[in-house]
Parts: sequence; C-alpha cells; structure tokens
Amino acid sequence: MKKSIQLFFALTGLVFLLGSCSSSKKIKQDGTAIKNRSTLSQKDEIQLKNLFFEASREKALSNYAAAQKYYEQCLAVDPNHSASLFELSSIYQTQSRFSDAVLFIEKATTLEPNNKWYLQSQAILYEQTKQYEKGSKTYAALIAVNSKELAYYEGEARMYLYQNDLKKAMKVYDKIEGKFGILELVVMQRQQVLLGVKKYDLAIVEAQKLVDSAPGTPKYYNNLADVYRKAGQKEKATETYKKLLELDPNNALVQLSMATYYMEDGNTEKGQELLRKAFRNPGLDFESKGRILLNNVMKQDKSTGKVDEFTFELIDSMKIAHPLNAQIHAIEADLLFQNKQEDKSLAAYKRSLAIDSNQFLIWNRVLFIHSDQENWLAMYTDGKAAIELFPSQGTLYYLVGIGANQMKNYKEAIDVLETGKDFIMDNNQLLVQLYSTLGEAYHNLKNYKNSDANFDKSLELEPNNILVLNNYSYYLSLRGEKLEQAKTMSKKTIEQEPNSAIYLDTYAWILFMNQEYEEAKKYMEVALNNGGNTQGVLVEHYGDILFHLNDIEGALKHWSMAKEMGDASDKIDEKIKKKTYIP
Repeated sequence: MKKSIQLFFALTGLVFLLGSCSSSKKIKQDGTAIKNRSTLSQKDEIQLKNLFFEASREKALSNYAAAQKYYEQCLAVDPNHSASLFELSSIYQTQSRFSDAVLFIEKATTLEPNNKWYLQSQAILYEQTKQYEKGSKTYAALIAVNSKELAYYEGEARMYLYQNDLKKAMKVYDKIEGKFGILELVVMQRQQVLLGVKKYDLAIVEAQKLVDSAPGTPKYYNNLADVYRKAGQKEKATETYKKLLELDPNNALVQLSMATYYMEDGNTEKGQELLRKAFRNPGLDFESKGRILLNNVMKQDKSTGKVDEFTFELIDSMKIAHPLNAQIHAIEADLLFQNKQEDKSLAAYKRSLAIDSNQFLIWNRVLFIHSDQENWLAMYTDGKAAIELFPSQGTLYYLVGIGANQMKNYKEAIDVLETGKDFIMDNNQLLVQLYSTLGEAYHNLKNYKNSDANFDKSLELEPNNILVLNNYSYYLSLRGEKLEQAKTMSKKTIEQEPNSAIYLDTYAWILFMNQEYEEAKKYMEVALNNGGNTQGVLVEHYGDILFHLNDIEGALKHWSMAKEMGDASDKIDEKIKKKTYIP
C-alpha cells in the first residue's frame, strides 16, 4: 500500500510539471516565461502532454527503453521540445551513445541557454568526450547564470588545465580567491599546477597562504615543508619540519613526514629513529604502517631474499602500539619464514593465533611448517585443534590424516580422512592426495581391498600422477600381487622421470618380485648412479638382487653398506648374520 501512495504522489508531481511544459510557453528556473519556438495546435499540445507524461512515468519505473520511445514520439510532435531533448540526451549517455547525447543536449541548451540543469549536463558530457574548449565555455555560461556556485569555477579551471592553458586556469583561481577567499582545495590545486611547471617560488607563496590563513595548523606546515623540499630548499624544509614538531610533537603523520625527509636526504639514522617513533605511535593507523613496512621490504636486496633487521625493529615498534593486533605477529611470521627461520616463524604464528584463533590461513601455515619439520605429533594435535574451529575445511582433515599416518596411527588416519573427503569440493588435486594417503593407511592395516580401491580412485582423478603410481605399484610389489599392473604403472613413472632413484628402485623391485633379476639389476644400478647409493634401503635392495643372481659376496657387501647408512630394513642384521636373503 505504501508503494502505491508514493507512486501516486510521483505521478501527481509529473502532471504538475507537464502543466508547466506547455508547447506555447515554458517556465525558466527563475520563474519567468520564455517563448517557444514552435506553435502547436491544442490537439498537439494535449498529445504532447500525454506522451511526456507516459515517458516520465516509464522512466520513474526504470523502463528506459519504453521511456525513450515516448520521448522520441514527443519530438515527432514538437522537434523543439527541450525537456524531451534533455531526457533523451540523459538516456543516450547511459547507453554510451555520447555523440547522440551531445547532439541532443546542445539542441536543448540552444533552446534554453540559461537552464542550469541543461548546461550542467552539457558540461559533464563535454568533459567525458574530451571537448575541453567547449566545456570551459559551458562552465563560463553556468557562472553567468549563477556566479555564487564554486563548483562552476572549479570546472572552468579544470577545463583549462586539460587544455594545458595554465594562464587561463590561474586567472580562474584568482577569481575564486577574490570571490570566496582562501580555500584549501583551490590553493592546493594552484600549488600543484605551479609545481608541475617548476615555478617553485610561486608554489611556496601558495603554501605559505595556507599557513598564514590558519597559523598552528600542522598539515599546512607539513605541506609547506614538502614544497620547500621539492624546490630543493633543504634548510627551509628542515626549519619548517622543526616548527611542525614543536606544534605537534606526538603527531604520527608529522613524525612520518620528517622520517621520510631525513631518509631521502641521506640521514638514514635520524630517519629510522623517527620511523620507529611513528610506528610506536598509536595515532598512525595499522594499515598505513603495514604499507610502509611492505614498501621497506620491497626495496631490500632481492638477490638474497633476506629481510633486514630494521624491518623487524619496525615490527617490534608496531607491537608496542598495537599489542592486541594478531596481524602484526602473522606478518612477522611470514617475514621470518622468508628468512628461513622456521622455528621463530612458527612461534610468531602461534602468538598470532593466541590473540585470534579464528584465522584459517595461519593454522594452515602452522601445519605446513610442522610437515616441513616432520613434526607429525604437532601436526596431528594442532590440526585437531584447527578442525574444532573449522570443521568444514577439508585441507585440515588431510593434514591431520598425514600426521596420524606418519605416527603409524593408521586407524585414526582412516577415520579422519574418510570424514574429510566429504568436505573437499572442486579440488581434485587435494582429493588425489587424500585418496592416496587413505590407500597407504589401509595397506598398513593389511586391508588391501580398501587400499587398492582408494588408490584406484586417486588415479581415476589423475591417471598420470607419478607419486601415486609409484606408491601403489610399490605396495602391490610388496604383496606380490597384480605384478603386471604394478609393472605398467611403475614404468610410467620412469618414463616421466628417468633419473629418479626412487622410481627406478620401485621398478627394479617389481622386476625382482617378478623374478626378472637381470633386468632388476640393470635398473637398480641406474638408480644407484643417480643418488640411490646414499640411501640404505636402495643399497639393501641391490644386495637382495645380487643374492638372487648368486653373487653372495656382492650381496653381503651391499647389505653391510646399507646397515652403516642407518636406514635399512629391520631384517638387515639377520641377512648379514645368516648370509641369506630374508623376505
């Protein structure tokens, strides 16, 4: 009911307006009548009013296509109907039909040269279409209509600046000052023009005007000091900055301005001292400090990738000003990680979470550091805490599952991973890894049916994932099952990475289990020549192959080498003692 009432009043207002839009005469904004350029019959006048009413009604309802048709019909009745010309220009403007919009608004302003609404629209269109000379004339016409409107003068000056006619622009600024007095925005605009043409003395005069207009205003002194600096008058700049500090010694922006000045002037020590002070100041917002900090990091030597100590000093200063801001500790952690200080980075991430635990990305980073450090217990416990906060994040379940699996808590790993897979949407890469980890967990529990099923699911999503192909084929070889399938899968891995000792070892081991000992020896030797000779398990495997080729001495030699390396199987001592292969 409320909408209907509002619409009724809107339409009533339109009827009133139409009453003043008779084709025989129109009413200007100041209430005086002007003669129309067309004389219409009474029938045409009625038709025009009805059409304009319908057009305005459709426009009020946002039915612009229908409104446009009615306005066009109005012009068919009276080509000089300025209101319709104006409305059509507005509609064409929204359609980006700028040439048509300009054409129609120009006709409307010709018919009503003192209509400020028409002139304003025309000025905007000229600016949009880069017709700056016409724009300056239109703003001049607007000033003639209403000399008390500051925006018209600003518009005229802007048009002259676009034409690079600085002399005329400055004259307009003089008019503004004479009529409206000293205005900060206008003075600053004039100052920027003068700086742009390197007329520093005149720019200083403008900056001094603001200082004189409101003595004791810090930002005006800051502006004056900045102009002195750009003019190369360092002593005057320093003097003004000192005055600025006297006026407002605890103003963070003042401290920041002076810090910038000193650092650009080569006085790094003084600049850094003031910058630390500004960062300790709660008056400087955190976002500004963050931008300055990032800028400082970006300027550092990228070849080393190291973050300097001063950056961390600024962070410590930020902590003083914003003790309960979790983001500071997160930024510190990121930079420490960049410096390869993982332990300190982890501690900083933990401090961030202690302030605000509701940060999923930070939890993620914590868990990945645990993974890099192979701290599986921490990865598991912190991951469980994160799941309590973010129970629908599939990544967390995967990481917790990895931790449980590495701790040989296979049942827990399976429970977590089976739950987590339902929370992974539109991320096949993560699902591939999750199914593969499930396959490993089920294998370790000797649940081979489910192990194979999960490895198969993983390969359905990514058939050429060499890590999955390698692990799946290796587990099949350990069981001595589906060896041809295992051989096919493993062959794919060495085709993609022919120099990988791990993948070559898997393929050689499958050949070994298939009693293809000579072929197994050939591939294992390639593996050893590609770094496998430093891995006890691979050296032990080579000994196993040699034993089955009746090279007992060679087998014992490599088993002993594997034992010394420390990462051989738990059967290595028995093999050496009994001088025989133990499956």
